[in-house]
Amino acid sequence: MLPSYKRLTTALALLFAATTQATVLEIILPDQECGLVMFDVYGDYDWPGVGYGDYYGQLCQNPNAVVSMYASLYTYCKPSELESSIFIMNQWCTDYGEVPLANASLYAANLTKEAIATLPVLNSDDLPEDSNVTYAFLMSQAWFDVARVSEHWYDYEQRIEAYYTFAGFGFWAIILFFGVVQNVIRKTIEARSGYTYADAECAAIRSASNGKSNIVGRGMATLRKYVLTPSSLPPYHQRRFMGCSIPTRAESFVVLSYWIVTIVLSFVNYHGQANNIFWPTNAPQIWKYLADRTGTMAYGNLPLLWIFSGRNNIFLWLTGWSFGTFNIFHRNVARIATIQGIMHSIGYTGYYFSAGYADYYTENFEELWWSLGVAATVVMSFIILFSFSFFRNRFYENFLLIHIVLSVLLLVFLYYHTSIFDLPEYNYPFIITASAIWGFDRLVRLVRQVYNNARIRSGKGFTSTKATVTYHEAANILTIDVVPGNPSLFPGPGQHYYLYQPLRFFGWENHPFTLAHWSQPATPSDDLHLQFWVRPYDGWTKKLVKQCKANGGSTETIAPAMLLEGPYGASEPIHTFDQILLVAGGSGIAGVLPYLLDYVRRVEKGAAAGANGRIPTCTRNVTLVWADRREEYLRFIAEGSLAGLLDRPDINVSFHLTGDAQPSVAAATTPANVSSTASSSTDAVNSPVTPVEGAELGEKTVHQFGTEKCGVLASAAAYKKRATGGFRIQSGRPDVLSTVRKLAQTVQGTNSRLAVMVCGPNDLADNVRHVVAQNMETDRQSIEYFEESFGW
Repeated sequence: MLPSYKRLTTALALLFAATTQATVLEIILPDQECGLVMFDVYGDYDWPGVGYGDYYGQLCQNPNAVVSMYASLYTYCKPSELESSIFIMNQWCTDYGEVPLANASLYAANLTKEAIATLPVLNSDDLPEDSNVTYAFLMSQAWFDVARVSEHWYDYEQRIEAYYTFAGFGFWAIILFFGVVQNVIRKTIEARSGYTYADAECAAIRSASNGKSNIVGRGMATLRKYVLTPSSLPPYHQRRFMGCSIPTRAESFVVLSYWIVTIVLSFVNYHGQANNIFWPTNAPQIWKYLADRTGTMAYGNLPLLWIFSGRNNIFLWLTGWSFGTFNIFHRNVARIATIQGIMHSIGYTGYYFSAGYADYYTENFEELWWSLGVAATVVMSFIILFSFSFFRNRFYENFLLIHIVLSVLLLVFLYYHTSIFDLPEYNYPFIITASAIWGFDRLVRLVRQVYNNARIRSGKGFTSTKATVTYHEAANILTIDVVPGNPSLFPGPGQHYYLYQPLRFFGWENHPFTLAHWSQPATPSDDLHLQFWVRPYDGWTKKLVKQCKANGGSTETIAPAMLLEGPYGASEPIHTFDQILLVAGGSGIAGVLPYLLDYVRRVEKGAAAGANGRIPTCTRNVTLVWADRREEYLRFIAEGSLAGLLDRPDINVSFHLTGDAQPSVAAATTPANVSSTASSSTDAVNSPVTPVEGAELGEKTVHQFGTEKCGVLASAAAYKKRATGGFRIQSGRPDVLSTVRKLAQTVQGTNSRLAVMVCGPNDLADNVRHVVAQNMETDRQSIEYFEESFGW
């Protein structure tokens, strides 16, 4: 039998109840309610006297008021409630009236049972509200009962909104804890399985046994195939569906769960009371409770917003999740918070008009705190509007600037909106926390920039970052070569950096680029070179092209002042797989090529260890498939970073020229270097997932480790001797999806594992993701999908 929603919401409410009750939000506990009933009843009257001051001075110090409240406390409150009730009464007197509650011992003679029995007993209709009272009296039992129920439901709603707000934190604490645990397990497995060993005959030895995985491994394989890898609406993921990006099933589960939890907790457990001392009807009570709860929950989402938005985030580091995943969480939490903010505004509008306070509603717009609350709702709505992909994709720099400015205004407006309350009630746990999270991210950015771009080096003195930008017009590519002021960075695959051009008018703008290539210093005195390959579009990159062209010629170089921030991102553990398929489309080669070069470095490191050495990779062969519309770009990389690697027996590279252009036979080293894969195949880079057998990947087949130096040629000279000096550029789109299927079949039923990494157009990535998920096994994790992308 399923539990009722009341049991479910009660369980969620109690999840963080202890923390909430402690100090974070000022809520009234059940055993304190009886004391506040005294304020509700006796606070409706004036208690004149010399030297008592205003409301709390009269209520907390006037002998007639004090005796009346203590007499009612002793008469109607349970003995177990007395201490807590007096405590909260004294706290309110001290906090709000800056006077203590007069001690009962001062009026002990007037508070005996006999003395209390002589006090007049009054009903609520015996004294008009705001009357001057010059004697002590006891409220009637009926009056107390109505006031107690009214106070109880008011305090209950205050507790519920606090519990439900912190239940949201509990939800994300569970999700992040799961992420941390799986990341620790993953890193542990990587550390144990990231090496192979070579015996005296140079044969690679793997310690893993053949056969199916155990029950845990089969469970993880099934989870990866059906939940973690596939999109929620395959093959859409990176590409838009009706203007929206589609998360993976795992991400969708988390997001959908939070939407459900938030909606349920925002609209359940409201209790109206027909006979209420605060409001005569149910409508204003429900509107008030709805407005307060949605407003508090919206505030509670603010720290989460900034947790999921920063690039310097301890949870990013601990979970190992991508920035794109965190950005999905960020956008959905923002949408939920905005809806809650709107409901908060609607709720208070309904409250004022249903309670008959329409005049006060219009007058409140003259109050700063009220007007800034309205402005904050409008700002939140505009942030969401300008965050749609239509604006992000077309006006990224403007979107980013508007996003930051509106976010600052939002925090300022909300701070002053709730400044009428005590600091610990709203601003401290929510606004100041969100600001601190944002400030931490900005501080770390600054520290990274100082660390990367300025250094005092022995023999060179003070050094700063230098950059060279070259535009290759034929290839339509910018190469940005950066020499960091600090050469002690540790570049690696999967990293990206943010580049600034500080001397521009918009010098604060920063743009993320994948690290495509680097040259490690041979000696401490040498410079470290970081290279980025950028396909120019609109915005900053287009301006760089114009600056390069201003010097004339098709390939020109400029040396603008630049700053470097990073590295961000993490290297994927593809070196733990036996086979690797790297798929790149266009400038996506910058994302996958570092993994190929990293593989070569790892194998060479293993070769240097000699026989019986430890090779820091399990990979035995790598296949690279790259397609681009410009032959010049293909040749730029093939004759540059890939030179000397194309004829290795353990590396298979396939170049494809897409579009209407045909490879230039004259430009090739030999006529045999030009071939065509153009066919009727629809199973191509940008095609929908409709499997049709098309062209082959290339003439080379998948090789195992050779026998020469454990599959590693003895020296770079050996490569040159074996190299023909040419390479093939095939015309037409590569049949990537068939390639994935074929390679997946080669590892099925074996002990081998295949890693598929994609970086390129959205259609390419989504189609490959879908096919990889289809070919995954459920009895072991034989194939895994990796994607190099930057989500925002």
